[in-house]
Amino acid sequence: MRSPALPAVARRRLVLGGAMGLGLVAAGHAQSWPSRPIRAIVNSATGGLTDVVARLLGAKLTASLGQPFVVDNRPGAAGLLGAEAVAKAEPDGHTVGVLASAITVAPALMPGTVFDAARDLAPIALLMSTPLVLVTHPNSPYRTLASLVADARARPGQVPIASGGNATMTHLVAEQFQAEAGLTLIHIPYKGGGPALNDVLANQVPAYFDTLNTSIKLVQEGRLRALAVVAPQRVPGLPDVPTIAEAGYPGVQGRAWYALVAPAGTPAAIVARLNEEVNKALAAPEVRERMTSLGGTIEGGPPKVLAELIQSEVPRWARLVKDRRISL
Repeated sequence: MRSPALPAVARRRLVLGGAMGLGLVAAGHAQSWPSRPIRAIVNSATGGLTDVVARLLGAKLTASLGQPFVVDNRPGAAGLLGAEAVAKAEPDGHTVGVLASAITVAPALMPGTVFDAARDLAPIALLMSTPLVLVTHPNSPYRTLASLVADARARPGQVPIASGGNATMTHLVAEQFQAEAGLTLIHIPYKGGGPALNDVLANQVPAYFDTLNTSIKLVQEGRLRALAVVAPQRVPGLPDVPTIAEAGYPGVQGRAWYALVAPAGTPAAIVARLNEEVNKALAAPEVRERMTSLGGTIEGGPPKVLAELIQSEVPRWARLVKDRRISL
C-alpha cells in the first residue's frame, strides 16, 4: 500500500534537515581532523627541490596541526607516479601531495594514462615557484641573447642547447624558445639538471635554460653568464639581466612550481584549514628566508589560484608536446 504523500512544508523540512545533517557530519570530520600523522607524497627523490620544500613546509604544519607530517618520496614517470598515488589515496585529509609542475605535462607525454590533475586532485595551495634563466659560459661568444639568436640563425642545426632531460621544464622552455625565435638548435638531453649544468660550467655546451635556484649564485659569482630570465619581470638578484620578453620573445613562458594538493573529494573544510595553515607557514620569516635563498618566489593564496594554474597549463603543454613532437 502506498504511503500518503508528505505535505510540501514537511518535504522541505526533511530535505533541509538532511542537508544540515550532512553538513554536521562534514564539520565533525573536520573538527576531529587530523587524528593521525599526515602522509605527504612527494613526486621527486630525496634531496630534490620538491622534497626540500615539502620538508620545510612539513615542519611548520607538524607544529600547527599537532600531528607529524611524514614525507613519502615517490619519484618516477616524470612525476606521474607520485601524482597518481595522491589521486588514489583515501580523501580524508590524512594524505596530501607536495607535487612539482611536471604533473601538468606528464599526461600529454603518456597518452594512455587516465590521470587528470584538474579532475583527480583537490588544489590546496601554490607554495613556491622559480623562473628559468638562459645561461652560458662567461667565455662563450654569446654576450647577449641577440648574439646567440644571430649565430643560431646563421648556423641552423649546429648550435647545441642542453636540458635536464627529455620533457623536463628545461627542455620544454627550450622548445618554446626555438619555436618563438624560428631557430633549429641541437637538443642535448642530460640525465638530470646537475650534469647539464656541469657541462655548461665546463664550457662544453653553450646554452641551457636552468632553474634560477641553481644558477643564480653561479651567475653572481661570475661562473656563468645569464642572457635572459623567463619571468614576467626582472628578478631582484639579477637586476641587469633582461626578461626574455624584453629580448623580444614574450611567448616563451614557463616556470617550475611546487604545490600542496589532496585527493579529489577531500572535505572542503579540511582543504580550507590546510590552506589557512599553509599561508601562515609561508608568511613565517624563517620559511620566507629559506625559500628566497633557494631562488624561489613565495606564492600562497587561495586554492583557486592553483586550480586556475593547473587548468591553464595542461592544454598549453599538451599543444607544445604535440607541435614539437616531444617524448620521454
